[in-house]
Amino acid sequence: MDNGRTPVESPGRPGSKRAAIAVAALFLVNGATFSNWLPRITEIRDELGLGNAGLGATLVGGGLGGVIGALLVGRVSERLGSSRLLTLAAVTLSIGMPLIAFAPHALVLMLLLTLLGTFDVFNDVAMNTQGVMVQERLQRQIMNRLHGMWSLGFTGGALLGSVARATEISIRWHLAVVGAVLLCTVLVVRRWFIPVDDPHETESHVPATAGRRGPTVPMIAMALAAIGAIALEVAPNDWGSVLLTDVFDAGRLGGFGTVACAGAMLVGRLGGDHVQERIGDDRLMTLAMWLVGTGTVVTVLAPTAVVAVLGLVVWGLGLSVVFPQLYATAARLPGTSAGAGLGWMLLGQRFGAMLTAVLMGTVSQWQDLRVAFASVCGAALVLLLVSLRTASSAARPTATAAAASSATPSAP
Repeated sequence: MDNGRTPVESPGRPGSKRAAIAVAALFLVNGATFSNWLPRITEIRDELGLGNAGLGATLVGGGLGGVIGALLVGRVSERLGSSRLLTLAAVTLSIGMPLIAFAPHALVLMLLLTLLGTFDVFNDVAMNTQGVMVQERLQRQIMNRLHGMWSLGFTGGALLGSVARATEISIRWHLAVVGAVLLCTVLVVRRWFIPVDDPHETESHVPATAGRRGPTVPMIAMALAAIGAIALEVAPNDWGSVLLTDVFDAGRLGGFGTVACAGAMLVGRLGGDHVQERIGDDRLMTLAMWLVGTGTVVTVLAPTAVVAVLGLVVWGLGLSVVFPQLYATAARLPGTSAGAGLGWMLLGQRFGAMLTAVLMGTVSQWQDLRVAFASVCGAALVLLLVSLRTASSAARPTATAAAASSATPSAP
């Protein structure tokens, strides 16, 4: 009988496989979009005549745009649907990214990064929505591999940017060619997106507290944890090349600081599922925190560029599993819907990126980059640990009460 709904494709149908390829391509494109210019960030800084404080203030644009995007994305995605929103966002990012090299003034660059940060949130939400729908159609897990494709794109972009810098290829030609390739990829695969979003199931299992206006303690804790986690990601990825250039005088090879951390994150994400199955969630996060802490200390105290790169590798290995764990934790917070938990984490993530850019730039200008890495990342690690513990302890009584309630027989 026709119930008026479009039938879901059975596993293995060509449309589902094409959709999976399309979404994987967009994860890779998104990862490569920003990482291509990060290894060349010191060139942009010097061309605009900025110090580290000015660079940090300029990079605030990306975080500001992320906050704006997080506040708007719900309404925009409902109006456009994930397929159209993903196409619009990915096209805008592919065209806008090369313009970074042509910015004539720091204010123009900041405004451009704000725009790109807004559309990056739109892209993030839309491509993950498409990924979940493809996963349901294929009836097998693909989300970890999709995020692995993002890491592959980020690492590949960072490597390409580093090679272009080392061989002294013009940054404008470099970013223009990359942007054209990314744009063509988007235009080719967009026809394979799932055109209409699946309707959401009513979340009748969510407790009544999910409907109240104010955020719960676990939601606030997840936002704070995301601030700490993104600071630990922004510092080595955005400032790794600056560290190798300014502190260790690595010259044209300075961009490989970003590659070291990004490459380690790729390896960690590809193997993270297997480690998690063996040791469990809690031990995996404990191991990750030890690796991040060790990597930070080695990077800060490194006597040579080689040791600093080794520290960034250890840092990236630990960091690789942090955000996948945070996404999973935020999506299953008791007392609220998955969307609300993820929304608060996303706001914290974007605000944290903006705050980290300011702090890294200001502290490094006031003292030096070693002090900036030590103070900002040390505080971020403490914030992440305390916030995760608070979220767990606050959520536990709610979960216990919910279990007791479900065990009590209902009235006839």
